[in-house]
Amino acid sequence: MIELYLSDTCPYCTRVRQFMEVNDVPYVTKPVLRGMFTDSGFGEELRERGGKVQVPYLVDPEGDVEMYESDDIIAYIQEHYVRHR
Repeated sequence: MIELYLSDTCPYCTRVRQFMEVNDVPYVTKPVLRGMFTDSGFGEELRERGGKVQVPYLVDPEGDVEMYESDDIIAYIQEHYVRHR
């Protein structure tokens, strides 16, 4: 299942989250709390995976894909997971 590292205060994360929900794409949220990265449990994990603590960040184990940037994430999900109507 797709994993998304997100923050509640990030407008780019909100954009990705809304896109996922509107298109009924299931995902697991890994919350990253800004300013408290080590306390969230997922900030340090994100740093180890991607090299920096920046959200949103997508992990698609099925496609072996990881990426930053909301526009890139949405384009990837659109291409690989959204059924065209």
